[in-house]
Amino acid sequence: MCRLATLVVALTAVLSAATTASAQDNYPSHPITLIAPFAAGGSVDLVSRILAEGLTARLGQPVIVDNKPGGNGIIGIREALRAKPDGYTLLLGSVGANITPSLMQPNFPFDPLRDYVPLAMVAEWTAILVVKKDLPPNTLQEFIAYARARPGKINFGATGYGGLAHLVGEVFMQQTGISVQYVQYKGGSQGAVDLLGGTIDAQMMSSAVAAGQVDNTRLKILAVANKHRLSILPNVPTMEEGGVAGVNQTAWQGVFSAPGVPQPLRERIAREVFAITSDPAYQQKLRQSGFEPLPLDGAATERMYLEELRQWTALIKERGLAGR
Repeated sequence: MCRLATLVVALTAVLSAATTASAQDNYPSHPITLIAPFAAGGSVDLVSRILAEGLTARLGQPVIVDNKPGGNGIIGIREALRAKPDGYTLLLGSVGANITPSLMQPNFPFDPLRDYVPLAMVAEWTAILVVKKDLPPNTLQEFIAYARARPGKINFGATGYGGLAHLVGEVFMQQTGISVQYVQYKGGSQGAVDLLGGTIDAQMMSSAVAAGQVDNTRLKILAVANKHRLSILPNVPTMEEGGVAGVNQTAWQGVFSAPGVPQPLRERIAREVFAITSDPAYQQKLRQSGFEPLPLDGAATERMYLEELRQWTALIKERGLAGR
């Protein structure tokens, strides 16, 4: 009886392994869900849709973007990690959802080294200081002087506590000695709507959201938080050109999975994403939307992710931003 039981267990294991191998060989055999943990219209959503289009074409199965905003990305991340680890639920992660909140919030529910796995990078973006039309300042230095004269009275939009827009705003405040009243949003596009409506005075807007507002006369774009001017905004100076040094942080977005997804599937997904981000047609789509393509394979993505974690840990500690 023991021998029979042992044989049954062994046979079950063999059949299970064969089934798993077959499922991996046939991947994907049905639609894939790509979770975007922020609201529609923001930078994560925009990249998700460009990537989903490319993956759908390459994989021969629909890749469906599922927006799960809330909790500064926590709701969407949790949804992705709770799904069956079979490669059919992926996460469009970002530095502002997967790394920096864990460094700034003592009760952040995920560990960036343990709970999710970076597979491939997709794109990067920067933040841009934008103010409503009827706010008096027309230049970066005029805005700084205006805000200094009104400490804590400027309603300043940001997307997510610990996200890039918020962190760039914090670095900007430290470098200039001004203080503002933050207004938090679940997505950059929501802040843009309030800025256009005059509900808030200013916003650190993602370059992706700003790309859609280049010709909008109801807004004034004052400066780019990057080392270089952007091709979509060639006449807008960098923060440094405007007299503020040290405000030049950028943010990346990439595809993540749960740790339990089999390694062969992770490698397959990474190869497909790398092929898309290396394709000139998709690179052009990303640039037109305010992003810079970031084609990195699986190994390069892992190295970058670890280095980003190290650098952001140092910056947040150095500037005393944790828990603020």
